[in-house]
Amino acid sequence: MKINSSVGFVVSLVIVVALGLALLYTGIWYLVLFSGLVAALVVRKGYLISTLSGFLGGLVAILVVFLSLPYSHIGALMSEVGAIAGISSFVLIALMFLINGGLCVSGALIGTFITGVIRKN
Repeated sequence: MKINSSVGFVVSLVIVVALGLALLYTGIWYLVLFSGLVAALVVRKGYLISTLSGFLGGLVAILVVFLSLPYSHIGALMSEVGAIAGISSFVLIALMFLINGGLCVSGALIGTFITGVIRKN
């Protein structure tokens, strides 16, 4: 079935957010790479749609996980971990978002490359 790019973007974004949340809540955070991979393999809309939906979906997924934690505990924890690492808690939170978005984009790029190879054969 043919779908246009905007619908493909939304479907891919929903897949990345749903799988990303499920994988982040398992505690094995680096498996969030598979959420971008699955979304790219299912939607097949090219590199631009895959990377945008992968990155934004990764940001939304980590934002939902971050907002579900009790703020009184997470603020103190981020401050303590940031002090140990020698960076501020704001930089630590920004790194969390960027790493999660980067993992989702990596999976989306791998999935888009795989679909490109499959189409040529």
